[in-house]
Amino acid sequence: MGQHSDYRMRRFSTRRISQKRFERVTSQKVAQEINDGGKFYHWYDEPDTVDIPIDLSYILDIVQNAMTKCGKTKLSKFLYEMDLATIYLRIIYNKNVVKVGILKRFCKTFGIEPKDLEGKGAILNPIFPLAMDSKAFIKVKSHASNEGRIAFAYMSVKRLSYHNQDPVLLRCFANAVIEVGGDIIGQPRLEKKALVIFANRILARALVASGLSYGRKTLSDPSLDPLVEQNRELCQFHIRATLNEEGWPTLTIKHRKANLEIAWGRSVDITDKLSREQIDELKEIVEKLGKRKMPIGSIEGPELMRIITLNSPRLLHQEENLLIHNHKQEQWPSRFPTRVHLSKRGRITAFWEIHFNRSEIIDLIHDEYGMLPGTWKAKRFENLYEAYRKYRGRKLTEEEIQEIRKVKEENPPKVSAEWISEKMQELFPGVEWGGDLERIRRMLGRKKSE
Repeated sequence: MGQHSDYRMRRFSTRRISQKRFERVTSQKVAQEINDGGKFYHWYDEPDTVDIPIDLSYILDIVQNAMTKCGKTKLSKFLYEMDLATIYLRIIYNKNVVKVGILKRFCKTFGIEPKDLEGKGAILNPIFPLAMDSKAFIKVKSHASNEGRIAFAYMSVKRLSYHNQDPVLLRCFANAVIEVGGDIIGQPRLEKKALVIFANRILARALVASGLSYGRKTLSDPSLDPLVEQNRELCQFHIRATLNEEGWPTLTIKHRKANLEIAWGRSVDITDKLSREQIDELKEIVEKLGKRKMPIGSIEGPELMRIITLNSPRLLHQEENLLIHNHKQEQWPSRFPTRVHLSKRGRITAFWEIHFNRSEIIDLIHDEYGMLPGTWKAKRFENLYEAYRKYRGRKLTEEEIQEIRKVKEENPPKVSAEWISEKMQELFPGVEWGGDLERIRRMLGRKKSE
């Protein structure tokens, strides 16, 4: 038992070391790209252990020219002496896939600029070089910043997945992936609480190279891509996607008047900012309330509140500044923390929100941003906004109040199982669970009335 336990620990330690090494190498590559003024992810930016498809005839031409220059005639001996036996085996057995590390060694040995392999078409994967400043790539990055997950495996990024309950948003993500040159892997899956779609690993690693870390975003606290701040079209897309994926509109009646509010929020892990005493303070609140999510009003300690308010999610702060910069004539509200969550693993995250309820701000967001067209939330937002615009600014009659309540009832916040089934069959034909309403309801926790 002890031997097996030691073995598992060694494997775990090796994986931890590998992750640290990957982070260090990735950081160096990002720094190098910045220094070079480059915005591309090349084949040689891939981990050395990754297989890359190559044109064997191009490789063989280089080898044969080198052999002619030095008077060598035996291919196997020549490449073995160069410590490139793998290249020889690939040529002999006509296997046009080689590991990145070996191909980089090949380039170094024969004095070839690695970038030239892409220019001459020797790299057979058309995704290279991948433009990390293209609009499609930034759109993928916006989706991934909101509802994407980049997983890590041994020595390398494993996969990029996108989670949502609206098939239209899955289609938006898939279209952006394909436009940038990536691939969608398999069909969308129906998992507990969400639909999931997967993109290829190269794109996942390129996103990491561009600054979007793998793992939990509450821990990595990602930043807004600078191109979103510089390009109005990308800014508009990012706000639209964020309203769809992280936001919610709310239509209410207060003092017999119609009120529409638009909000979105983000979380950030603050565990490492807190002392043991402050963590214990939060645990006491959890025990008192009987739930792990604590409203911000339940926290009384001034020092604890100070730490929470000093550590807002970076992305939400930048999005707020983005709106202020683009619409200087408007008075924009500030973000604020609304609740704190203590996980079963003892991690503590603070959830922050930003809310808009002034009529001129509501109109601006509707007219200049809105939501991604064709989505459930876009349809709902449009219907709520139309009711709000029709009745705002005056006291409502009882009949008008009932009309607003009807609009709200007909436009619930949860995506209906019927919508999911209809859109799945339309946008992803052939998915075996697309028409199974009962399975969709069961996996997503829907009642028949929803």
